Amino acid sequence: MLPRAGGRRTWPLADVRRKYLPFVPLVATLGLLASLLEGAGIGLFIPLLSLLLAEPATLHLPQPLVAIMAMFGGSLREQTIALGTAILGLILLKNLVQALNGCLLASLAARIGADVRRRLVKSLLSVDYPFFLKHDTARLTRIMSTDSWYVVEAARSALALIPAAASLLVFGALLAWLSLKLFLLVLVGAAVIQGLIYVFERQQQRLSYEFTASNSALWQRLLTILQAPRVVRLFGQRDSEQDRADHAIDRLRRSLRASTYLTAFVHPAVDTLIAVLFLIILLAGYWSGMSVPAITAFVLLLTRTQPHARTISQSRLGIASFEGSLREVDWLMAQSAEAPSQGGQGSELRLDRPIVFNDVSFTYPNGYDAIRGVTCTIEPGVATALLGESGAGKTTLVNLLCRLIDPQAGDIRLGDRPIADIDAMDWRCRIAVAGQDNELLGGTVAENIAYGRSDATRAEIEAVAQEAGADRFIAALPQGYDTPVGLNGLGLSGGQRQRIGVARALLLNPDLLIFDEATSAVDALSDQEIVKLATEHRHFRTMLVVSHRKTTIAACQRGIVLHDGKVAEAGPLETLAYFRTMAGHPDG
Repeated sequence: MLPRAGGRRTWPLADVRRKYLPFVPLVATLGLLASLLEGAGIGLFIPLLSLLLAEPATLHLPQPLVAIMAMFGGSLREQTIALGTAILGLILLKNLVQALNGCLLASLAARIGADVRRRLVKSLLSVDYPFFLKHDTARLTRIMSTDSWYVVEAARSALALIPAAASLLVFGALLAWLSLKLFLLVLVGAAVIQGLIYVFERQQQRLSYEFTASNSALWQRLLTILQAPRVVRLFGQRDSEQDRADHAIDRLRRSLRASTYLTAFVHPAVDTLIAVLFLIILLAGYWSGMSVPAITAFVLLLTRTQPHARTISQSRLGIASFEGSLREVDWLMAQSAEAPSQGGQGSELRLDRPIVFNDVSFTYPNGYDAIRGVTCTIEPGVATALLGESGAGKTTLVNLLCRLIDPQAGDIRLGDRPIADIDAMDWRCRIAVAGQDNELLGGTVAENIAYGRSDATRAEIEAVAQEAGADRFIAALPQGYDTPVGLNGLGLSGGQRQRIGVARALLLNPDLLIFDEATSAVDALSDQEIVKLATEHRHFRTMLVVSHRKTTIAACQRGIVLHDGKVAEAGPLETLAYFRTMAGHPDG
């Protein structure tokens, strides 16, 4: 469950609120104008009813209404037509102003939603890579796909409060003008009703946090089913996943049911109190000697305040029900971004000197010591093999090399220069990675290959695809290079995805090309293709190969062996005991 704000209450999305505060006066002004027009139209019912009932026009009427009646001279028929026309005109004008305000509110809500989503995207793109190691993917997915929509609903509720409050202010003034005693009774009744709504609002806030937590649990189960269909079936866990999903669904159902029951109880309770208040007002007006037209106008005005009062109560309860989602969105938008660019060297930076790891250590948030005191060198212009058993720290070293994470001890240097002094984006622009888990993106084959170079020509794309041995299977696809591959390329084999990833890396012409288990699939690059890439260096300066295949590693000149997060040995490949052991096992 989400933590509540401790101590003094903090409002979520404070920055967004401040941005749109300048629009509040305009929304309030239009709301006031619409209410004044409606109130004036209702006020004219008093002289109209006085005429129709043949009561003395000045009996129990405020002086301004007496003056207004004097403006409508002539026969009874003429006065009635004039008053009716004036009432109709005021109501039509009020509806026009209200429609304009409604359009304004809809536009503001849409703009708030767009701003929030842009800021969420910017936040996710600007946070550093360790952020994704700390936080649950299901939570982040739910915030982006569900909670961001609830922000729009909360914005609509908050914006609806403004004209509703303005209307209550106008109608309250008109009610006090007609009868101060009855107005005071209305205030007492309104205080009782608002007290009841406050109790419901606090309960709705609590249910909001429970809804957010139960929704998050369901998202976790659904992502597991969607992202790991093969694992679920290979290990015979379909029934178990169904049970876990059923439990999460039931929890969410109970949360929604409790919130719905609360809302279903609120409105009848409020309507009952309002009905009692109306009865009291009607009897009090009659016993105080007010005329029928005056009582009628007062009750009519009070009736017209009811929709605005209901809007306020519904909006408050709506905002309370979305508070959990609002705080989740607020949390994600508040995440600190990566350090701003420092170098700005861009194309001037070249990784043409040794990359030196000097006593580097890194521990993950869960406390796992991935590498400890690593000291090694990646020589420029050389193909180097990074060796070691699974869990030895190879992937962590690659992530450090790519500046996705930073050392917690020691430093990494380019020659004599700490790479921490080089802008991370400039550094990454000189590196390309072809990994075992090549994340293909939604789009065509060509768009995936050109992902790092949007200006690449079709000829360049086809050339690197041929270098990666991908051109033949691409040509056999239904639309060739224009075939959509879908997110993660699930329609392709593992080897095909890897070849596209290799082509994408080659297209960047990097100084450092990293093969991170890129040739592990059965139909991945052939040994001849690896040897050709490693010896010709046509698309890169330096190569780092992370692989368990002896035939792949044999194309390298040097090697670094990691064991239990430390460097066990390093040097020319043929001198390494680890490589000689692999040579005795042709399958690697």
